[in-house]
Amino acid sequence: MVAAPVRNSQGWTMLDLIVSMGIAAILTMIAAPNFDHYRRSNEVYSDRKNINSAIMAARYEAVARNKTVTICPSKNTTSCSSDWKDGWLVFQDDGAGSGTARDGLLNGDESILKAVTYHGNSNFSVIDITDADNQLVYLSFNEYGRPAVSGKQTNRPVLVTVCDGSNDAKYARGLMLIGTGRVLQTVDSNSDGIHESRFSDGTRSLSFNSPLSCE
Repeated sequence: MVAAPVRNSQGWTMLDLIVSMGIAAILTMIAAPNFDHYRRSNEVYSDRKNINSAIMAARYEAVARNKTVTICPSKNTTSCSSDWKDGWLVFQDDGAGSGTARDGLLNGDESILKAVTYHGNSNFSVIDITDADNQLVYLSFNEYGRPAVSGKQTNRPVLVTVCDGSNDAKYARGLMLIGTGRVLQTVDSNSDGIHESRFSDGTRSLSFNSPLSCE
């Protein structure tokens, strides 16, 4: 009678377990910073896309309706506020129902065309670059799709900056609204890790060039 061969146990030893845990810990340490960078970058990119969509909706509706249409920040989807982080309202700024036309405020029976409630962590800045201290609390477009202030067409350049919750400039992304109503996205043109805003004058000469700031 031939004895059956003895099979060796293929289980994990304590040494195998310790080595595997060490390798897993190292891989986690390497991957964690990359994942955090991806998460923060993706959130800012998504938020820039969302506010750009709302701005473009306001411009499109102004042309389609042949009326002034305004986008303003709003935290309750029924009235304008002063912080773009609250969310956004797009409405027909025509003074319907005893409201005041072209004043940048939703009043009377003016029609709400789009309402967005924001629940993210990004911070938003909307400024007139000719006066960096002038934080705008609304943007209007006239019936030609051009930026308007108090109902009058203007060529003032507007910069919209989206920053992550920690206000780290390397994650900042921007939108540049020019006099024609066109919106351009900022890029890192000098490869220093920070996007720049770039505006040109009527002769296409560079008249404004500055890295985005989250201060």
